[in-house]
Amino acid sequence: MSLLEVTSVIDWSRAQFALTACYHWLFVPLTLGLALVMGIMETIYVRKKDDFWKRAAQFWQKLFGINFAIGVATGIILEFEFGTNWSNYSWFVGDIFGAPLAIEGILAFFMEATFIAVMFFGWNKVSRGFHLASTWLTGLGATLSAWWILVANSWMQHPVGMEFNPETVRNEMTDFLAVAFAPEAVVKFFHTVSSGWMTGAVFVVGVSCWFLLRRRNMRLALESIKIGAVVGVAATLIVIYTGDQSGLDMAKNQPMKLAAAEGLERGGQGAAFSIVPGVEVPGMLSFLATHDFNGYVPGTQDLLEGYTTPDGVRHLSANEKMERGQKALAAFRDFRTAGKTGNEQARDEARLRLKEHQPYFGYGYISKAEELVPNVPLVYWSFRVMVGGGMALLLLLAVILWYGQRGRLQNARFLLHAGLWSIALVYLCGQAGWIVAEVGRQPWAIQDMLPVGAAIS
Repeated sequence: MSLLEVTSVIDWSRAQFALTACYHWLFVPLTLGLALVMGIMETIYVRKKDDFWKRAAQFWQKLFGINFAIGVATGIILEFEFGTNWSNYSWFVGDIFGAPLAIEGILAFFMEATFIAVMFFGWNKVSRGFHLASTWLTGLGATLSAWWILVANSWMQHPVGMEFNPETVRNEMTDFLAVAFAPEAVVKFFHTVSSGWMTGAVFVVGVSCWFLLRRRNMRLALESIKIGAVVGVAATLIVIYTGDQSGLDMAKNQPMKLAAAEGLERGGQGAAFSIVPGVEVPGMLSFLATHDFNGYVPGTQDLLEGYTTPDGVRHLSANEKMERGQKALAAFRDFRTAGKTGNEQARDEARLRLKEHQPYFGYGYISKAEELVPNVPLVYWSFRVMVGGGMALLLLLAVILWYGQRGRLQNARFLLHAGLWSIALVYLCGQAGWIVAEVGRQPWAIQDMLPVGAAIS
């Protein structure tokens, strides 16, 4: 197979998986957000015993149900693509990556499937309290589902709790708790779920603004906007806080992604944050990455050439890592050969050499250092769309809430139009966030362990 053909397989495999993932992510955040909104509305119904709130909850539940069904279908396709597109990946780390996915299916998905039936068909058939519990448990099941999926994704960003077994050519889990409750996974979970709450809240506000523009379902629209705006503002503040924590993790574990997100070629102490090209805030990038305005942040060229931090810690260059990666691959080949010939001494020596260079195993598949730099313009602008759009949505939700509380919203048509179009903006922010997360770690399928070129079927 020629290099062109291999590149085509990699590109097409990535393209198909990316298209499916982006389409799937249209439905997941809305599921999480609508679950929270309809749970709040039904809670108000149970407390006030006002049938209006029952009808309001049922309205949003219908939209939740449609969205939930499509989300499940697209998620199943994604899991199949791990086998069709990425079978080498599935073999190499399936013992670890498969565990969270299995738990998600057995625990979270079955929980959702059980209580969603009561939620949709149990009105007037079970008590109000039991039905309310079913609604909240459906939302909890969706959230737990997100937890295990994000555990798997976070492990790809920062693999922990495993050991490579050269005899089976697989990475095997050694510490389940380290995988399931890694700090990166916890932060990613709250950041992603709160962004889902934000998406659901903006969707509720946007649909309600459309009703107000058409002068239809006025009470439903106004009451939904009050709840949606409050949830949206609170969720956005959580997104901002967890995003800050994600920045710390990124600087520590994925410095190339951070450098790409900032378009930073040469770093240093007191690194400036680029708002847009030519407009910078001195020292802000260092603060975001280290919580120290004078902290050291490497750029893409520093990471390729190697650098030494002010405290004297030397970081290897890309070529040095690639050289050690080649030694790891050579040791692995020697281990396999010695095993076939029955030379136990050579086998043990090869095992020791492999263990020594194992942290750089994935670099052995990299042919040139420049491959380690992701698509900088795409990651750079996606980061700004995510952050800038999020700030704009926070301001818009706060203004809509202020107008709504004073009874002036239905006459503020410019705000209603802005609220309607904010649905597109919140989805754009969500997709941009995943572009930063996934494109930013290229060329790695698993950070520093397995490049996509070695992961394809």
